[in-house]
Amino acid sequence: MMNKHSQTTAQQAYRFAGASAQYNNALRTTSPVAMMVIAITRTRQHLRAAKQYREEKHFDLERQEKAIAVNRLRALQAVVAPKSAPELSRDLYAFYARMIKLLARNGRKTPLEERYEIVDRNLEALAKQWESLKSVNPQSVGPQQVRGTRHIVEQVL
Repeated sequence: MMNKHSQTTAQQAYRFAGASAQYNNALRTTSPVAMMVIAITRTRQHLRAAKQYREEKHFDLERQEKAIAVNRLRALQAVVAPKSAPELSRDLYAFYARMIKLLARNGRKTPLEERYEIVDRNLEALAKQWESLKSVNPQSVGPQQVRGTRHIVEQVL
C-alpha cells in the first residue's frame, strides 16, 4: 500500500530517472553546461511542436508534446534540486517551477499558444546564458570576476 510519503519518493525517483536519462543521452565528452543547453533546446522543440499541433487543431498530438515538454522541464528541475546543487538550485528550481506552472494553467485569460511562446522565449534566454558560461575559463580569471549562476535566472526573468 502506498502512502503519501512513498508517492513522493516514487515521484522523486521518476524525476531523477528522467534527469539521468537526459544526462546519459548527451555525449560523454560534452560539458555539463553544453548538456544543459542541449536539454533546454530539446524541450523547446517539444514546446514548438505542441504549439504547432494546437494551431492545426491536432489536440491529441498537442497533449502528447506538451506532456513531453512538461516532463523534460521537471527533469531539468530535478537536476538542480536543492539537495543536489544548493548553490545554483534555488533560482533555477523556482524558474522551472514557474515554467511548469505556466504550462499547467487551464482556463486562464492568456491563450495556451501565447504561454507556449513565453516559455519558449524564457528557455531560449536561459540557454543563451548557459552558452555564455561555456566561454568563461575559471582558471584565467579571478574569483571576483566569475559571477555565480544567479545572474542566469535574473536575466531571463
